[in-house]
Amino acid sequence: MSLFSSFFGSQSKTVSEPTNPLDLVTYAAGLASDPSQIDPVLDKVRGITAKLGPGQQLSAQDAANVLGVYLEIEEYLTTKEPIRNFDKAELRSKIALPLRVQLEQTEATKKGA
Repeated sequence: MSLFSSFFGSQSKTVSEPTNPLDLVTYAAGLASDPSQIDPVLDKVRGITAKLGPGQQLSAQDAANVLGVYLEIEEYLTTKEPIRNFDKAELRSKIALPLRVQLEQTEATKKGA
């Protein structure tokens, strides 16, 4: 252990990939420099989670709705975020593969609607 790491701690913090829709929305919301801009969209997720009991999983419809919220946040981050520049591929590269597949299916369904 180097002298600096003993004072400042390890630099190798690993950030785990979002693996479920709620983690994904939380991750994406944390990237917004002005959370008030996405707060109305997050109300949809708050409404969904308020209905869940302890340990209860999202229904398929609720998961799709939460992923829809992510898509709205992703749109904000890639087109309206004033401080940082985000790219759709960059954002999605941080998502666990099974969730990314689920997200892309939700996106295709919403585009077809």
